[in-house]
Amino acid sequence: MALSEREQQVLRDLEEQLNDEDPSLAETMQHAERTLRRPSPRRIGAGIALVLLGLTVVISGVAVGNGIGSILLGVVGFALAVWGVTCMLTGASPKDSAAGSGDVKRSSSFMQRQSERWDRRRDSRN
Repeated sequence: MALSEREQQVLRDLEEQLNDEDPSLAETMQHAERTLRRPSPRRIGAGIALVLLGLTVVISGVAVGNGIGSILLGVVGFALAVWGVTCMLTGASPKDSAAGSGDVKRSSSFMQRQSERWDRRRDSRN
């Protein structure tokens, strides 16, 4: 849902007030926003696939019976499931960012445009 012009103005005023009162906190918040990474749908899908594969390997280890093979299959299945969960929960790695550099360029130029618009608005009020 889009914000009304009044709500946008209130947010701009609050951000300006935060910049004036505590510039170090404002810088920290801007840095955190830039470095915040979300996992991609591809990574989530790969993680789910690994978890399902791990569970399948664990179940097949139980079906094999008692012995060293069963234990090894259980350990491998558990490791696959853990790997899948970590894959789902982690953000994009630097390799993934380099692979999708077109997306990064688009989002950085978008953010750059937003920053320029913000600066123009702030300058026009002064």
